[in-house]
Amino acid sequence: MSNGREALVAIVGEPNVGKSTLMNKIVEARIALTSAVAGTTRDRFYAPASWNGIDFSLIDTAGIILEQRDELEKNVQKQVEIAIAEADLIIYVLDGKKPADSINRNIMLKLRKQKKDVLLVINKVDSPKKFVEIVAEYAFTGFKQIFPVSAVSGMGTGDLLDGITESLKKQGFGQIEKDPSTISVAIIGKPNVGKSSLFNKIIGEERVVVSAVPGTTRNVVDTDLTYKGHKIKFLDTAGLKRKEKNQPLPDIYAALQTIRAMRKADVCLFMIDASEGISQQDQRIAGEIVEASKGFVLVANKIDLLQGKKKDQLFGQLPDYFPFLWWAPAVPISAKDGEGVKEVLDYILKIEENRKKEIDAEVLKNFFYAKQKIRQPQRLRDERVPKVYSLQQTGTNPPVFLMMVNEPSAISMQFRKFIQNAIMKELGFWGTPIVLKLQAKRGNPKFNEEMVNY
Repeated sequence: MSNGREALVAIVGEPNVGKSTLMNKIVEARIALTSAVAGTTRDRFYAPASWNGIDFSLIDTAGIILEQRDELEKNVQKQVEIAIAEADLIIYVLDGKKPADSINRNIMLKLRKQKKDVLLVINKVDSPKKFVEIVAEYAFTGFKQIFPVSAVSGMGTGDLLDGITESLKKQGFGQIEKDPSTISVAIIGKPNVGKSSLFNKIIGEERVVVSAVPGTTRNVVDTDLTYKGHKIKFLDTAGLKRKEKNQPLPDIYAALQTIRAMRKADVCLFMIDASEGISQQDQRIAGEIVEASKGFVLVANKIDLLQGKKKDQLFGQLPDYFPFLWWAPAVPISAKDGEGVKEVLDYILKIEENRKKEIDAEVLKNFFYAKQKIRQPQRLRDERVPKVYSLQQTGTNPPVFLMMVNEPSAISMQFRKFIQNAIMKELGFWGTPIVLKLQAKRGNPKFNEEMVNY
């Protein structure tokens, strides 16, 4: 029996101990940024995971720095604090290459004070023969559960996942039942662009507080409705403010809740204020939605405040500000009087249909053959002669395509975009980004895989 909400598991530790690598291994995808440079992760990053019938979200965090040198580090540490505070379970990662007695005891005591389950993970342990020895070395910490792992190879992560789900199960967490027919829609944008007004207009009641004061919405509010026989769950979110050096904790918390909602959504309604024009913050938010591979509707609100040429001018500027959104619909609306709202709902249904579309294998084969006759990948400097062999669809919602090649690094970005654009235009994936994966043909000594989101 689940307690009704998804569990949150925070991965914490000092910089460069392998937190992001561990997260990527657990969710089996390269979604968190990894680097040998300490401090690569600055913002919290959420990713869904499931094991032994338990659904949970992992939170990747920046490295814990107890003594911050500047405002940026202070702001980053606020996000770590929030992760620890909201987590149901904490994974504390240490570098197994360092001696056990080098552990930061202040961090250890800090986590103990949380009065939450803490799993101690000793990363970078490359031999299973050392596992028993490592557990004995760290027994002095007092943590009841110690897991030696190699995040790079995945060794020991199965036992860690067993430990995670065992703890969560004791807390009453389980599998989150999701109706696959329900379309999840997040309303995203800067503060005070009219997100809550649109939300209220769609559901037909004053469900959320509407105010002219930016930042009224702090938590994500959701409700279900049926439109033309389709179930839709709408998520109203807090506005995403421009990052500042000394951002207040409530603003950081609200923004991260919004990002979580975006990650869970199938389609995002990206709202801009038509009366104020387009800002760099608008461009940044739009880019984050696309990067998350979500269906996309650009909603220009407060169109009732624009007259004649100003309205045409705004929509004429959209390709200049959002050239990467050529595939997404743009809808002028007035959340105040309901103009354009029905059109937005119709777009949601069509985009969700496209996200779940599966292309016949023979159709895709002929399509790819025709594209190769038009264009072949150019050879890059110091790379092998590029060769492409096949294209297949491997997933939906978002649509995922796999292109078999001789060497992913030899395939230019121009050719990748050529194929991606052709898929979206000619095969009907309008309104949604696609994920294009490149994989070396098996038998190649450099067999590997890359993932590219569009």
